[in-house]
Amino acid sequence: MSKSDEGRLYMDLAARVDEAITFMEACGVGSESSVMSTTDFYVSHEALLLEYESALTREDSTTGLWYDCSAHLVWVGERTRQLDHAHMEFLRGVGNPLGIKISQKADPAELIEL
Repeated sequence: MSKSDEGRLYMDLAARVDEAITFMEACGVGSESSVMSTTDFYVSHEALLLEYESALTREDSTTGLWYDCSAHLVWVGERTRQLDHAHMEFLRGVGNPLGIKISQKADPAELIEL
């Protein structure tokens, strides 16, 4: 196998993987480390469909805060970030982290108000 082009590529790749694993173990991140078997996974989307967002909004019974359970982080963009529209009013009432998508179309004065 090591005499073919594919075999040499495989052996080179295997050596590089071995180097990476050795480096990770030297840093304390071996195969027994919990970081190798668990992953934090977060979800985000534009809060575009208010009926959907509202249906998945729940009150935290311990704090009384409301959370949009459709995502960890919800954001507004060109279509949904108008200050006098329902999307912004809805997001004022939830405790989720919020994002704002802006482009060259954004008015600096509007961004300050946001």
